Amino acid sequence: MGTDLLIVDDDPALRGMLSYSLEGNDFNVSEAGSRQEALKKLQEFTPSVVVLDMGMPPHEHTPDEGVAVLEWLANNQPNIKTIVLTGQNAESVSYLALKHGAFDFLEKPISQESLLLAVRRAFLFFEQAQRLKEQEGVQRVEIDAMMGEGVKSIRNQAEEKLLKQVLADTEFNVHETARRLGIKRENVYYLIKKYGLQRDQ
Repeated sequence: MGTDLLIVDDDPALRGMLSYSLEGNDFNVSEAGSRQEALKKLQEFTPSVVVLDMGMPPHEHTPDEGVAVLEWLANNQPNIKTIVLTGQNAESVSYLALKHGAFDFLEKPISQESLLLAVRRAFLFFEQAQRLKEQEGVQRVEIDAMMGEGVKSIRNQAEEKLLKQVLADTEFNVHETARRLGIKRENVYYLIKKYGLQRDQ
């Protein structure tokens, strides 16, 4: 299986540090410093995993550039697993990224240990999905469905982790939680019910 990975971040120092860390663990790393550069590279080769900064020029203070990359991946390379990096407004950006198909999220500053763990998990899911594609018949269909649930489960875990964190930080204030996540209060109530969360958790 391949170990190709693309890091998309406009900060050359951070990009270099992440590349150095991952290359030291036998990953084959390419780099891009903008949405345009990332899409050009993605048309030239297909990595298994993309590590994507959500805030890049010319809109570095919004997640627009990162969302544009996620949307392109969803339409053109849906098998690639994307780990998003969030800085400003990390909670709402993480939530938005998960809704646009991101596999996982990491909040800056990023430790090498958490990056390596997330990347290895993403590669594992990518490789499992590729192996399943080689199978045929009913068994393949059944296992594909299970794999789909597996990825959904990862996203749900990330969503639940984020929700628990924000509820704890706001002392279960639904209005403030909704503001931080950038969603409506009704959606927060829905998520609390979905994950069976209670104030004393």
